Amino acid sequence: MTVLFEVYREFCFEAAHALYDPDHPTGGKYRNLHGHSFRVRVTLRGPRQDGDEWVMDLGKLGARLQQLRERLDHSFLNELEDLGKPTLENLCVYIWKDLEPSLPAIHEVGIFRDTCNEGCVLKKP
Repeated sequence: MTVLFEVYREFCFEAAHALYDPDHPTGGKYRNLHGHSFRVRVTLRGPRQDGDEWVMDLGKLGARLQQLRERLDHSFLNELEDLGKPTLENLCVYIWKDLEPSLPAIHEVGIFRDTCNEGCVLKKP
């Protein structure tokens, strides 16, 4: 029987964005520059690696996530290349694409704005 584990690490960052709605006469409710506190959870899924007794060294995962955090923290999300409109959904895709080459066991990316009681999760099928 193959046993699969799910392990995760989280990180937080602060960032600003503006969401202009071209279909709204004034640009919409979120058109002005505003910021959020984001919490990101990255989940890896797989068997324990031979000889390692873990899916991945969580210290190494944390170091990789710190690189991403440094790019996102205190940024203006509208200016991030390849993000597109800075929605929760697009942030999930952006983070996934950034991490997948170095983390092939990636299974899930969740982004949460806890103060707004909202979030988005992208999972491998």
